[in-house]
Amino acid sequence: MEKIDFKNIVEQLDSVVLVVDYDYKIVYANSYFCSLFNTNCEMLSGKNVFDFLPEKSDTVVIKDYTYKITKYDDEFYSYYYLTIVDSQMEKVYSDFISTVSHELRTPLTSIRGFADTMLMSFDKLDKAQIQKFLGIIKEQSNRLIKLVENLLSISKIQVHQSNLVLKSVNAKSQIEQVLDIIKNQYPSHPFEFHCNDNVPNILADENKFQQIMINLLDNAAKYSYDRGSVKVTLANAQKENYVSIKVEDHGVGIEPDNLSRIFEKFTRIENHLTRKTQGSGLGLYIVKNLIEKMGGQIFVESSTVLPNSGSTFEIILPAATYTNQSKRALEDK
Repeated sequence: MEKIDFKNIVEQLDSVVLVVDYDYKIVYANSYFCSLFNTNCEMLSGKNVFDFLPEKSDTVVIKDYTYKITKYDDEFYSYYYLTIVDSQMEKVYSDFISTVSHELRTPLTSIRGFADTMLMSFDKLDKAQIQKFLGIIKEQSNRLIKLVENLLSISKIQVHQSNLVLKSVNAKSQIEQVLDIIKNQYPSHPFEFHCNDNVPNILADENKFQQIMINLLDNAAKYSYDRGSVKVTLANAQKENYVSIKVEDHGVGIEPDNLSRIFEKFTRIENHLTRKTQGSGLGLYIVKNLIEKMGGQIFVESSTVLPNSGSTFEIILPAATYTNQSKRALEDK
C-alpha cells in the first residue's frame, strides 16, 4: 500500500498549521505559517506558540488580515489551524440574513394580523373593511412570493441552472402586462409607455423577461419621489439586430461611485429613499445575470442633481431574427 505523505498534504493546504506539545512548544509549522511571520521554519522548533499567537483569543490579525484560530487536542499534541476570515463578506452575509429575516417577518406579521382580525371579528366588519383587509393580505402575499422567487433565482444562478427557454417574445405585450401589475401596486405614480414603430420580437425566456421588467419597474417606482413618473421606451437598439428597453425614473439618483456596485449581490445603496423601503439587495443582481444569460446587456445612467435627478436603466436583448436564433442554437449545443 502506498504511504500517504501527510506533511506534503499539509503543505498544500490554504491555511496555517501548527503542531504544539503540551509544554506549548512548537513541534511543526507549515510553510504558510513561516511566510506569514517571515521566519525560517527550521528555527521555530521548540519556541513557545504564544510568542506568535494570542493565548486567550480565537482570532489573530496578521498583515492587516484577520485569521480564525481553531485548536484540536489529542493525547500528545495540540494542533492549531489558522484560516483567513473575510470580514467584509461576513458583514455582507450577516446584513443579508438580517434583511431577509425582516423582509419575511413584516409581510407574515401583516397577513397573520389581518387574518386574525377577520376571524375574530368577521361579523362586525362591513364589506369595505373586509375588502380592504383581503387586499392587504393579497399585497403582502405577493411581496412574500417575490422575495422567495428572488431567493430561488439566486440559488439557480449560483449553481448555473438557468433553465432558459428562449423563443420569440412580443416585448410590447409583455411590458404592458407588467405595467398593469405595477400600476396597481403604485397608484400614485404616473407611468408612460412609448413603443417605436417596427420593433421586432425579442429572443428571450418569456417568464424571465417578465421577472426582469417587474424588478426594474418596481425599483423605478419604489425609489422615485412621491408622484414621480416612470417612463418605459421600447425601440430598436443602436446595435444591429437588438432591441432596446429603457426604464427611466425620477428618484434621488445614484452617485457615480456606486454605479458599479448596484449590480452586486446583497447590495443596497444608502439614501433617504432606500431607508424608507425594504429590499433584499438581490433584484438588480438577478436582472443583470438573466439578461446576460439571454445574450443581452444592461446599462445605467444616473444623476443626483435636482431637478434632473433620476436613473435610466437600458437593457438590450437580441431580436428574434433567424441569424440570432441560429447562433443561439449553435451555442447551446
